[in-house]
Amino acid sequence: MEGRLLKVKVSKLYYEQDLSKIEISKNLRISRFKVAKLIDDAVKEGIVKINIEEPKNNFIDLENKIERKFKIFRVCIVDSYPDYNITKKNIGKAAANCFIDMIQDGDTVGIAWGTTIYEMINEIPSEINRKNVSVVQLTGGLNQVETAYNAIELSRRLSKIFNAKCYQLYAPAIVDDIKTKELLFNDSNIKRTIEMFNKVDIAIIGIGAVAPEPSTILYKDGVLKKEDIKKIFDSCAIGDINTNFYDMEGNSCKTKLEDRTIGMDISQLKKIRYVIGVAGGESKINAIYGALRGKIISILATDYKTAKGLLEK
Repeated sequence: MEGRLLKVKVSKLYYEQDLSKIEISKNLRISRFKVAKLIDDAVKEGIVKINIEEPKNNFIDLENKIERKFKIFRVCIVDSYPDYNITKKNIGKAAANCFIDMIQDGDTVGIAWGTTIYEMINEIPSEINRKNVSVVQLTGGLNQVETAYNAIELSRRLSKIFNAKCYQLYAPAIVDDIKTKELLFNDSNIKRTIEMFNKVDIAIIGIGAVAPEPSTILYKDGVLKKEDIKKIFDSCAIGDINTNFYDMEGNSCKTKLEDRTIGMDISQLKKIRYVIGVAGGESKINAIYGALRGKIISILATDYKTAKGLLEK
């Protein structure tokens, strides 16, 4: 009985009076390790019952299942709406909250392009108190992507939020030939940005689908022609990130198109510890699945229907 009373006393001091284990140890003149054991035993024996009040309409169980299935750090799931524009805004908001939780002083953040990333940037407060942050543009897109969704504009906006140094890629996403790419890579400004790729701590990327129909902005805006898409289909690609195409296992398809691409490639992305994939929509399930299977992304912001599809694959 005496042992039980001590467990109750220690638990009340710890949970109700917010005393630390060290403070309890000093007050009761018992070791900190014994305090810790008493608290653990109180939970195991039901003396202390911990009740977590979950908000309604949360998807935490589904998030946990996907995290375990793909062995990734975090999944953020929002409701799926008939109007995908609403869903997209909510995915952007979830990704923004996740990013704010993670970003620390001294981090280097890489950012790509896309309409969902645009929604994410819209949801980040205009100022965030983090010191010595750097922002790196991960893909070109000059004159090929609408200004609002372009990586140049998105990296500029993100750097302003943190009052950060911004490394930009003033180059197209896809150039005409390899020789042009080599010339651009020798430009001192572009070279400096590409050298920063190795220092990225957190990358923010969109995910494009190849099948059942291409969803990448470059296709919709006519930069990728039908003959390009046919070659991509022939390579067994199911998704693209930064105009780099990959298969269902997340392996790079090594298309000839990538020889003309300006930006971070799949192999470089896989070296970054925290890669936030911001994407949703049932048409992108295969593309997201491949990115998860291939360990291209380690954090995912998506919607309920897409998440259910990923779990069922």
